[in-house]
Amino acid sequence: MAFDLDETFQLDIAKMNLNEVYSIVFNFHQPKIPFVIWLLENPNSLLALPGKISLRHHDYIHILLGRGLSSEDEAFVIGFTMGNDLKTNKLHLFIYKLFTKFIYPYPYKFSTLDLIKFDLGFIYGRRIKMKNINEINFELYQDQNIGYLRNIFDINTDEIKFILTHELNLINI
Repeated sequence: MAFDLDETFQLDIAKMNLNEVYSIVFNFHQPKIPFVIWLLENPNSLLALPGKISLRHHDYIHILLGRGLSSEDEAFVIGFTMGNDLKTNKLHLFIYKLFTKFIYPYPYKFSTLDLIKFDLGFIYGRRIKMKNINEINFELYQDQNIGYLRNIFDINTDEIKFILTHELNLINI
């Protein structure tokens, strides 16, 4: 099930708690993650890059940002998570982009457009005040509604809509 930034949908999920939305959106979405991706993105890997996060918590970020399940949305969410982690530097970005463009297997490989979305997510992650969201124990917030969580984590859906508008403009270039 995909979702987007449709205003009605955002109003609906803003009133639901994190666990409810996760059950609706990701209940049947349990992909097997290839080893190379696990190596760079999973917090249990010794080689994981900054922004590393468990798959379930990564899915929570999708929900909080209102991003769907397309490769462009995935790129935005990972960009956000890496951008929000204060340890991320230019070398980490180079390594990640190299792997996602040339080494990750299909369908996890990023296109040039996906990398633009990644950069937009990175910029948004850097811009918000709350940092290192990837290190938050979301289990403590399962019963909190999405609107409240967006507020405490400084995620502004109006800014995300603005970014979406710019994504669409970039696509039409």
